[in-house]
Amino acid sequence: MAMVDVAELRRLVAEHDALAGDRSPDARQRLRDIGYTIGVYTGEPDAVRALARARGLLDAGHSGHDGHPGAPATSGRPTTPADALPDALLAELGELAAREQGRSRSFSTLGDVLHLARVALPDCAGAAVSTWHDEGSVHTLAAGSPQLLALERAQGEAGAGPLSRTRAQGEGHVVVRIEQGRPGRFTDRARRCGIRTVVAAHLRTHPHGCTAFSAYLHAPEEPGAPVLRLIAALALQASIALDRSALARTVADLLDRRHTTGLAMGVVMERYGVAPHTALMLLAQVAQRLDTDLGTVARRLADRDRPGARTPSDPG
Repeated sequence: MAMVDVAELRRLVAEHDALAGDRSPDARQRLRDIGYTIGVYTGEPDAVRALARARGLLDAGHSGHDGHPGAPATSGRPTTPADALPDALLAELGELAAREQGRSRSFSTLGDVLHLARVALPDCAGAAVSTWHDEGSVHTLAAGSPQLLALERAQGEAGAGPLSRTRAQGEGHVVVRIEQGRPGRFTDRARRCGIRTVVAAHLRTHPHGCTAFSAYLHAPEEPGAPVLRLIAALALQASIALDRSALARTVADLLDRRHTTGLAMGVVMERYGVAPHTALMLLAQVAQRLDTDLGTVARRLADRDRPGARTPSDPG
């Protein structure tokens, strides 16, 4: 968090309290502007939490020399907002973070599911999760070994790979037995790896393809009902792991976009002296004029304004 003028922060909080009961449009707009500025000072994007954190910082920094906030500490080391955070708050945050990490570890990743398949399924050489596309390509998300990765990539072969049959079936699972006399890239690779049977369970359908969980077995005979039920359970765990991974990527992307947009808005506010909502409107208008999106404009502006960023006229 950047260094903050404590007196200015106290003035903003006092002005916010004075306007809290005023319902006029001008007062509400000023409250939004104050909330945004306090959020920039405290590093907290939520206005309510930013105000609460500002009050905590001011209360914690109230113990200076003659009772004035921001006065130097008796040790001679200047008091900063980061130093003023109560130890109890940090301890509570650490406890909550530890609990969250414990909960996260309790969920299976795709790697966990593949390892479990290897040890739980009889005669299992490994498993893989892939997406089969209508144009014939296969995108492998996880595979237990390089040999299985090569097999997964060969499953786009029309009519031979389990994924193509799963795509046609659209639900449940399919069992593909590798016939000795049948030629083909997929069947040849499977025979070289000692694979005699592949069970592919459908996970989800996409506009131009589908994702499936494939278990590779050495056994030539048809898997029994217990094995198929276990494969269905593993496929469900793989689907949950995919959902958690997709959610994590989406959240990270949203947070990154919000942070970048906030930086770009700050640049516009500082350079042109406009309010936050006006800065956002100007960025949106520029994006429309340039026939692009808001995220692209914000990212370029934020990158350009970072310390050390080169301008087009810079050498190199």
